Amino acid sequence: MKTSVRLFSVATSFTIALSAFTSHAAPTIVVAKTEPSGVSGWQPAMGEGLAQMLITELTKLTNFKVLESVALDDLRAERALGESGEVSQSESVKKGQWKGADYTFKSTVTRFGGKENTYGGGPRIGPFGGFGGFAVRNTENEVQIDWRIIDNASREVVQGAVGRADGIERGSSFNFASFGGGGFNNNREFMDSALGKATMKALAQITEKVATLNVGPGARTLNAATEAVAASAALKNVKGVVKLVEGKEVWVSLGANNGFSKGDKIKIYKPVEKKNKKGEVVATTYESVTEIILTRVQKDKSMGQNTSGAEVNEDWAAADAAVDLEKLD
Repeated sequence: MKTSVRLFSVATSFTIALSAFTSHAAPTIVVAKTEPSGVSGWQPAMGEGLAQMLITELTKLTNFKVLESVALDDLRAERALGESGEVSQSESVKKGQWKGADYTFKSTVTRFGGKENTYGGGPRIGPFGGFGGFAVRNTENEVQIDWRIIDNASREVVQGAVGRADGIERGSSFNFASFGGGGFNNNREFMDSALGKATMKALAQITEKVATLNVGPGARTLNAATEAVAASAALKNVKGVVKLVEGKEVWVSLGANNGFSKGDKIKIYKPVEKKNKKGEVVATTYESVTEIILTRVQKDKSMGQNTSGAEVNEDWAAADAAVDLEKLD
């Protein structure tokens, strides 16, 4: 029974610590350059342009923290100014300060363009084929984007974080033949065209869906949290002693250096010597007498209140309440 209770206590403490470590902020995400699939390669700016538009839209959400992924070369150039000495060390950007991303937003354009249909038109009149009829041109522009969110550490596609957006707009299309190849996300002609409006409709569908996702920390954050909690638990695997008893106040030789903090529980043990008939001490066992909750924690010692009224003396053993004292050195 004691073993079951101890294991439950350890598991509960681990769960609480892990939850506290991972619940303070929204998970981080980067947007990969959009790739065309079955779409003509005449638009070299498609990948970066749509990625920039997605970054703009996703940054408006609160359930993810978007990290820069398109302008990395510009950020590296800024850091290089410090590395070359052109910016003082006190103001320079240091290598290794970038945040890591839990997730990657991946998108693929499967349809992108206009389809024109001509209606009406009659036989031409006159020897030179005059304007005897009329025709109505109807251009339908469609942008279809398949998207998904991937956990960077596990490579798993997040369940429910996948979809297909389809934006359709009728009207004038966009003349890519006269386009200079820059990012069309800030090209007014494109944004005002039916194709640009269809693109924004597709992006709005994606943003609306992503906004509803309740995605927790990624495997990267969870792994880091697990390692941090395990490291903290390992520090607590140490036997301490009672250093001072003043009334209800009990000071023990376990502190922040051992991974302890306010609110942690410490058990106090009375050492019991086992002697043979010759009076020789063969072994020392420990009898649990009380438990204290730490209210003051310093680097090498801590204090808690003995509210049980049990007798506690100096030099008695102390240990984390979730640890088996008999297994400690």
